[in-house]
Amino acid sequence: MSDSNYNEQQEILPNPMSRTLRLASRRSKMALFQTNWVIDQLKQADPTLKCEIVEVIAKGDYDQFKGDLKQIGGKGAFVKSLEQAILNGEADMAVHSMKDVPTDEELPEGLIISSILERSDMRDVAVCRKGESFVGLKEGAKVGTSSVRRGAQLRAAFPHLDIVPYRGNATTRLEKLDNGDVDCAILAKAGLERIGHADRITEVFEPDMMCPSAGQGAVGVECRADDAELLTLLEKINHQDSFTCVMAERELLKTLGGCCHTPIGCYCVLTETGDLHLIGMVASIDGSKTVWARATLPYADHIALGRQVGEDLLSQGAEEMIALCNQAA
Repeated sequence: MSDSNYNEQQEILPNPMSRTLRLASRRSKMALFQTNWVIDQLKQADPTLKCEIVEVIAKGDYDQFKGDLKQIGGKGAFVKSLEQAILNGEADMAVHSMKDVPTDEELPEGLIISSILERSDMRDVAVCRKGESFVGLKEGAKVGTSSVRRGAQLRAAFPHLDIVPYRGNATTRLEKLDNGDVDCAILAKAGLERIGHADRITEVFEPDMMCPSAGQGAVGVECRADDAELLTLLEKINHQDSFTCVMAERELLKTLGGCCHTPIGCYCVLTETGDLHLIGMVASIDGSKTVWARATLPYADHIALGRQVGEDLLSQGAEEMIALCNQAA
């Protein structure tokens, strides 16, 4: 969808929302930024709209300084508490980083991902201390990441570095880096930009060097499938190209049966001819083996595209690699 068409979607609704909308959000700086971004977009569609944020403490937030994400249910731990707020009637919708929304299980009955805002930069970045650089890291330097996907690709490309688990929200990770816990932290570019720390970026990894996570850089809204009034409003803030690309990536992940414990990356882009091009990657945890696949299909075939690239990866041995990762988890 072109920018002009997207702007047309932002026309003010003829029938303003009749109630105050409640948006469930985690309490982190990034989560609240994203939720307020959704509110700003909604108010462009309906300037009379009243909104309130329902702050939810997710299980992952309670345990953010302890152990590995897989010990608390993976990234899905951040999502489930927000979904429960909708199901309990405490909120009308939830705002998610789409990379955190699992594909290895169905959404709770009655809930749907209704909208995705225009996607931000999907790339990963390295952050070092002031005056230091990623390329200048010495053998044995500690590089922190909580992502098995990032860790596997780093081990494959930079075997001289020591890749270590690294928990906490982005602000906490930066503080721990500055305190000397690690020599470098690997984070999402979009996330750092959203919390005002783009100036800390030392190195930007292109997707063909470090394949992003499905949905990385995208912010989505989940709500009840039967809330017709809200769905009409949310349709106005949906960025169709971003929605379509993210759904293709999620279909690839679903086809593979992957989850946050498995080193899977993918990214879908719109070509100059209006088709969709999807690239996927599966790696072993130690980075010793990596398989890639790619395909291009018409825009309307985004789900088929995700399945095709996922099946190509499976034909190259990805199923066994993923099984080994799940066993290790």
